[in-house]
Amino acid sequence: MGNFYTNITVWGPRINQAPGLIRDLGREAYIINCNDACVIYDRECENQDSEILAALAEHVASKLETISFAVLNHDDDILWFQLYNGSDLVAEYANQGGPKTDVQALCKTFNRPGTTIQVRWFLLKPFIFQVTRHDRLARALGIPAESVGFGYHYINKGELPAGIEKDEVIHITRWV
Repeated sequence: MGNFYTNITVWGPRINQAPGLIRDLGREAYIINCNDACVIYDRECENQDSEILAALAEHVASKLETISFAVLNHDDDILWFQLYNGSDLVAEYANQGGPKTDVQALCKTFNRPGTTIQVRWFLLKPFIFQVTRHDRLARALGIPAESVGFGYHYINKGELPAGIEKDEVIHITRWV
């Protein structure tokens, strides 16, 4: 059995407002701050519904005027992502039957134009496990390692990314 996870990584000067926004939306999530980014692990998104994940990523990017990268790994067979800059969808990808993404726009948004060939290769190359593709893309684009292989359910079970302590994880609970 492979990995099942979803998360949204957010960059920008207003990422410190992400916990409040998630709380105001009445969502349950974990958030980990990673230098100039934060990773949101939303409970509802773990149902592997790309429409719910995309809507949340677009909403967060739009409201916080940030960049957001939503990723879904389904059983290590399917890797899907969308990249938003504010409310604009910049890139979308799925390794199985998904749209071709604009790799130059993807790399430019991450301020990594020199990685275009490498990123194109990682999107085209066959990988046995999609978490490996996600890891390679994260390294090339500067996406925090805390987003690779982790979702709400893993963190809820106490599995944390390397170097992250329990007290560094923000837990947002639903309204009562």
